[in-house]
Amino acid sequence: MKLAIIGASTGQLPLTLKAKELGHTVISFAWENGAVCKEYVDKFYPISILEKDKIVEVCRQEGVQGVVSNASDLTSEIATYVASKLGLNANDYEKFQALRDKARVRELTNGIPNLCQVPNYLYKEGLKVDFPCIVKPTVGSAKKGVSFVNNEKELKEAVSYATGDDTVIMIEKFVGTREFSVESISYKGKHYIIQMTDKENDGAPHFVELSHHQPADLKESIKSKLRQIVPEILTRVGLTNGASHIEMKIDDNDNIYMIEMNPRGGGDQFSTLIWESVGYDYLKGMIDVALGTFEEPKLSHKSYSGIYFLCKQRENRLKYFLEKQPWEVRRSYVPGTELTYAVDNYTRNGYIIYKADKKIVID
Repeated sequence: MKLAIIGASTGQLPLTLKAKELGHTVISFAWENGAVCKEYVDKFYPISILEKDKIVEVCRQEGVQGVVSNASDLTSEIATYVASKLGLNANDYEKFQALRDKARVRELTNGIPNLCQVPNYLYKEGLKVDFPCIVKPTVGSAKKGVSFVNNEKELKEAVSYATGDDTVIMIEKFVGTREFSVESISYKGKHYIIQMTDKENDGAPHFVELSHHQPADLKESIKSKLRQIVPEILTRVGLTNGASHIEMKIDDNDNIYMIEMNPRGGGDQFSTLIWESVGYDYLKGMIDVALGTFEEPKLSHKSYSGIYFLCKQRENRLKYFLEKQPWEVRRSYVPGTELTYAVDNYTRNGYIIYKADKKIVID
């Protein structure tokens, strides 16, 4: 079948390779600079993804049967727009647009049983703020622009750090507890939870993610609540098709909070972790949803999988990156690379993925 993929950077490479492996004809749209997927696709159009109506016309001429993207809020939104205009399987575009706004998603999910809302409000000059709190842009991902704030001086610095063009800033109460995520896929309004993931970060001020582990070590009572909460979240926000990555927290009293709802698959190699932990081909699922050929997921085995990231904050991990480990699936690190202090998920220096019969702890 003929599939259009929006974007051609490294984030779309796994999806591109999977589509080719499945035998689809793949058409890619992106600026040529940095388009690493270009050499793997059947046709590449050097069109900015922001020229969405132009992409629609090309897809119509090409007879595209599905439009997809992954691991990026923006490319996923463009894919939804194009698919909707072509009458292909897609989410409602207007509802999908709203999902990039964290404050709007909180409004839509108010009142869901067993889901607590983190108290939050939009920032404006002179606003009285209760400390400690989290400051972040309402639109964004990968912990970019996120800060922990204790006082007025830090608040000014955090607002400056989060501010960009047309940025609306949200302030929320700090819930200093365990973070995890839920990975799902939806098709024509039916939602399937695929996996739950423990997430480790380096704490204040920016909460850079340093490892993920599947399955999450959660009580059965919590898992049972999540199986009810997550489909309701997805229904409330109007996500009917495609992958989703919902970031959540649990406090010491087992109260569950949603932090962010991302209408796409998680970045950070989540498709690989899911394959290794439950044997589900998450990328194929996304492609099948786009093409209208999706079948109910079958989870074939249960293992432990995870990913450790390398950066200055975790320099002690370097020894594991210098020689192959018995539990290693894949790694990405160039020996000799100077480690940097990561301030978001884009500025880490490498990763190593594992699969084992238990959680691997390396530090």
